Amino acid sequence: MKELLKYVAGQIVNDQEKLQVRELDDGLMRKYIVRVDKDDIKNIIGREGKTIKAIRSLVSMASINKGLKKKIPLEIVDNDTD
Repeated sequence: MKELLKYVAGQIVNDQEKLQVRELDDGLMRKYIVRVDKDDIKNIIGREGKTIKAIRSLVSMASINKGLKKKIPLEIVDNDTD
């Protein structure tokens, strides 16, 4: 999933060097955090949130294909946020 997110987000953002994808797994739940440049957040979210919805759908379908949970939390954060 991490590689899929990195590839898809990398095609959307302008500054690929500041793109980071982290996977947090506490044993019960797996969560992904996509960290991008402040100016690229609008590209990831898209108009009316359609782009991020499409990314979430891709991740959900890939997780179902691998036999994992159906819904995987995905969070978008700018690089200025800690």
